[in-house]
Amino acid sequence: MPTAADLMTPAPRTCSTFSTVLEAAMIFRDADCGAVPITEDGKPVGILTDRDVALSLIDKGADLIDLPVSDIMTRGVIAVRPGASLEEIESGFASKTVRRLLVTDSSDQLVGIIAWSDVSPYISTQKLGRVVSDVVEKP
Repeated sequence: MPTAADLMTPAPRTCSTFSTVLEAAMIFRDADCGAVPITEDGKPVGILTDRDVALSLIDKGADLIDLPVSDIMTRGVIAVRPGASLEEIESGFASKTVRRLLVTDSSDQLVGIIAWSDVSPYISTQKLGRVVSDVVEKP
């Protein structure tokens, strides 16, 4: 069975807490991704998703592009180690109702990111349905 290291996208593009929302949006476009880990000294402190940006448009409007990502990011991170089993990864998604897990090394440095779609080829349809159901229940 694969581990987190096998499933993750290694060395994802990141932003610092001082990066602007525009910088993050450019990463969404250039890296064809929907989430950018936010790091301080290589350690993840949050995550910014394209959904966070879209929903913030309602309140912030045109001023959004100049805001630091720290104003709208999701603080705290759900992380697993590179050696985490598929079962541990599934548990992280289901128990925390998140769409992505960060992968950190023993020094808590970011080494990768896993989307639930990265896991789907390795789990049963029934189990996948439960994980997706748990994740999509949370807005």
